[in-house]
Amino acid sequence: MALMGINRAQPSHWLRDNRDALPSLIAVIAVTLFWVVGAVGGIRFLADASSPMAMLTGLYVGLAAVAVSIIIATLALNDLARRYARTRNRR
Repeated sequence: MALMGINRAQPSHWLRDNRDALPSLIAVIAVTLFWVVGAVGGIRFLADASSPMAMLTGLYVGLAAVAVSIIIATLALNDLARRYARTRNRR
């Protein structure tokens, strides 16, 4: 594969070369996990609410968490796209 210009880089080399992108990657993974866990456990939490006020509070907290997660994911993906475009423009 080296003759075709494709080198199999080890993860440690990739991490060393792209250390600045690591926070954005972690943020995207964290938001993805948040959405998966929220889809599985969020409905059960609201169904177990003891009063309408507890359910309403849970809905508002959930709405705020969803809004923040969307903002974080948008900023992280924008940062990764900018880094990828900058790398491709240098070549």
